[in-house]
Formats: sequence, C-alpha cells, structure tokens
Amino acid sequence: MSENINVLENSTDGYFQVLLQEDGCYLTVFPPRDGGMPVDEALIFEDLNKREINHCDKVLVQQVIREAAGKSILIAPAEAEPVIRVLVSRDKMEAALQIEVQGSARPALQDKVMEQIAKSGVTFGIDADAIHTAINQPGQEIIFARGQQPIHGNNAYIKYFVSTENQGRPLEMADGRVDFKNLNLFTVVQPGDLLAQKYPATQGEQGFNVLGQVLPAKPGKDLLLPMGKNVEVGEPNQLVASIAGQVQIVNKKVSVIPLIEIKGDVDFSTGNIEFVGSVNIRGSVQPGFFVKAEGNVDVAGTVSGGIVEGKNVIIKRGIQGMSRGYIHARENLITQFIENATVSAGNEVQVSEAILHSRVSAGKKVVVEGRRGLITGGTISAGEEIRAQNVGNLMAVPTELEVGVNPTLREEYQKLRTEIRKVEVSLDQTQKALTILKAMNQNTMAQDKREMMLKLTKAQFHLVGQLGNMRKRWEEIEAALEEMKAGRIKVANTLYPGVKVIIGTLIKPIRETVQFACLFAEDGEIRVGTFK
Repeated sequence: MSENINVLENSTDGYFQVLLQEDGCYLTVFPPRDGGMPVDEALIFEDLNKREINHCDKVLVQQVIREAAGKSILIAPAEAEPVIRVLVSRDKMEAALQIEVQGSARPALQDKVMEQIAKSGVTFGIDADAIHTAINQPGQEIIFARGQQPIHGNNAYIKYFVSTENQGRPLEMADGRVDFKNLNLFTVVQPGDLLAQKYPATQGEQGFNVLGQVLPAKPGKDLLLPMGKNVEVGEPNQLVASIAGQVQIVNKKVSVIPLIEIKGDVDFSTGNIEFVGSVNIRGSVQPGFFVKAEGNVDVAGTVSGGIVEGKNVIIKRGIQGMSRGYIHARENLITQFIENATVSAGNEVQVSEAILHSRVSAGKKVVVEGRRGLITGGTISAGEEIRAQNVGNLMAVPTELEVGVNPTLREEYQKLRTEIRKVEVSLDQTQKALTILKAMNQNTMAQDKREMMLKLTKAQFHLVGQLGNMRKRWEEIEAALEEMKAGRIKVANTLYPGVKVIIGTLIKPIRETVQFACLFAEDGEIRVGTFK
C-alpha cells in the first residue's frame, strides 16, 4: 500500500488522498474549512496520470471531488498484471519471450520484462529488437536470444604438390592428337622441389549458450609430415626432395626413389622413359621407344631399334639396332652383341659375343672377348685400344678399326684453344689499360678514372684465374691425346682381309690373313706385332 497526501498551502483548503489497494485505487477528498479553497480537479488527475492509473471512472472522480465527503471511494479496479514467460530451450541455445495480457491487464513494461529475463539467467545473445517485438505482440512466442555454437578447430591436412593420378595417361599434343609413346608413368623431381605442405590444425573458437555458459571448442587433430625416403623438411611444414628421382606416394608417405624399375618391356604399355636416376628394365626395349637416364640403365633383355642413353648401360641379351636405334653410355657399355646399331661410350664398350655391321666408338677401349669375340662389318673406333678374337671374315666384308682418336676430347681441345686465345687478348688489353692508369698522378686522378682502375684490377684477377684453369685443362687433354697416339689393335685369333686399320693419321688395309696380331704405330707406319 502506498499513499500520497497533497497538502495545500493553506491548511484550511481542501485536500485529497490516493490509496492503492489490492482491489484497486481509492480516492478520498477532504472538504475545505473556514472558507478555504476546494481541491483542484487538475491536481488529482495529474497525480493519477503519474501513477499510470488511466482506466479510472472520470465521472466518479469528479463526483467525489464535488462531494468532498472525506470518504474513501474505489475509482478504478485493480489491473491484472501481464504474464511474462521466458522459455529456454533444452539445449540452452535459444530463449523465447511470451507476454500474455488478459482482459484489462496493463501492457507489459520494458523494465518488468528485463527484470524477468534477468531472473531467468539469460545473459548472452539477447536481441533488443526481438524483445520490443514481443512486448508489442502479446501472446506471440518470440525468440529473443540465441547462443553461439563453438567453432571447432580444423584438422591438419596435407597438400601434395606432386600427383601420381595422371600417371599412365598418354600425352596430349597441341593439335589434340595423343602420343601413346609418352605415358607420363613417372613424376620426376629435382633436389629442393616442393613435394607436400602441412597446413596445421587450428584450436577453434569457444561458444556460449544463452545462459552465458562457455561451450568449449574441440581443437583440430594434428598430422605428421608424410616423410618417406630421400625427402627433408624445408620451410616450416614443407616437404622437399633431397635428391633427384621418381616420386612415390605409398600409404600417403612421399618418397623420392633414385631408381625406376620396369617389370616388363618398354613398349606401348610404358611409353618412353626419361628419368634423372637409374632405370632397371626386366624386359626389352621395343622398336621406336627410348630410355634416357642420368643414372645407369640396366636392360635384362634386348634393345631392338630403340634408343638408350645413360651413365653406365648394361644390355644383357644384346643390341639389334635395325639400322635406326642408337645406344650412348656416358661411361661404360656392356652387352652380349651389337648388330646394325650405332653405339658410343665415354670410356669402354665391352661385348661378350660379336659386333656386326655397326658403328661403335669408345673414349678408351672396345673389347670383344667372348667365345666368338667377333667384329665384322661397320666402323669401330676407340681412343686407346680395340681388342677382339676375330676381325672381319672370309668374305672380306669391309670393316674399319680406328684407334688413337677421341672425338669428344678432340672437340674440347680445339674449343679450349680458341677460348684461351680470347682470354689472353682480353687480359692483354686489361693490363695495358691498367698500365696507362697507373702512370697517371694518383693525387689528381678523377673519380671516374679511379673507379675504372678498380674495375680493371678486379677483371685482371678474374681473367688470370680463368686462364690458369683453362690452360690446366688444356694440358690434361693434350696429355690424354698424346697417350692415344700409342693406341693398339689386338686380335687374339684371326684378322681377315678387307679390314682397314687406322691409328692416328696412319692407314693400313689388311690384304692377307693375320694370326695373333697386335697392330701399333711406329716410325710413321703401322706395324704388326705378336698378340700379348
């Protein structure tokens, strides 16, 4: 119960009293005394307005004022309070507001609504506009608060920068045709090439329900870098190749293998092979296909009309060139036989059976020492020595043997000689210019002249060093070529007519059968000695 008594300035004036009871609002008006002023109607209505009593009986109020009987009169029945419900979902992620105003109940007040919300414990994700809507739309259930789900962390993942998915698919050329000899069977990388990168797991962000309770985020799961063989960690979380080779991804682990193994033939099922490491072929190389490797090439079968290039090349069952294939070993080549083929090696060619109608060259030696050990037809050249059991045949098939020559070294020798002359000219010009500059007065020399002298001095040191290295290499090649002049051709059994022998610049046709021969240059001619 509350009351307010307005006492007029003149104690003899009339006055009024407003009482709020459970059943409503009561008004009492007291009359003036001794000629005092009656109660001002406006003051009473102003007081009622302040109390938000807007549903009173105005006619009755005016009657009570006129009568001023000093009796407490009910002028407005009690208003029903609005029912304010705050409904929180079972998962506490939503809260709804429902306000019911029945009959003459007064509208819900913002303060009352907020007070009820506070009592419910809802503190997070409150939408003020939704509350305003609920107040203005009694009876409607309006969601006014929403929680925030946690953002769980992302798992770490691996991005591969090499793919094995397209391996075995023919290469499509610019004109749309398909090259079935290039099947992209292998993915080849160099040291330092990026293979894979790990994107780390994230921790995520916590969430909240409408009661303000924390909803923890699940951190993502981490992964290890998929390290296989011959790989290393480069930049953080990056996997790079540590060697050149073929990429293999097995059980999601990345490895670089310096060897390719072909279980059958090199043909349309494999396409051409080009690799930075070594290649093992259990079958043969079929006509029209090539194998090119920076490492060794080992062929268990034959090479028929194909091309093979490698460091050391082993072709166990022989080479059938079909007058179109060629074999090149940067160091040594070993095979059973060579027929109608072009073969070259930086060091030695070793054949166990025969060389027939072929062009064979070696930087050092060509050796045919098997049971037959035969060289017939074609041209055979070596830097130091050719050795065989038999050369030529009874039919006098033209066969040419040449020793004391290494085309690669000879070309490098001639090129070096030209380069040395150029460097000598540049060095001479630089030294002459320096001599002129040094003769000038150093105290009065212009700045640009000083800078030029510095540049020329640096150039002189560079040219002197370059010239020294070139001369050293030139001398090494010269010594090697000099040794080749002592080249020999050794025939352990029979050297037939029809064979032409070349040692350096000397030429000797063989017109009669020679047994157990060793041919060498001496006193300006080719001599025939005894095989040793």
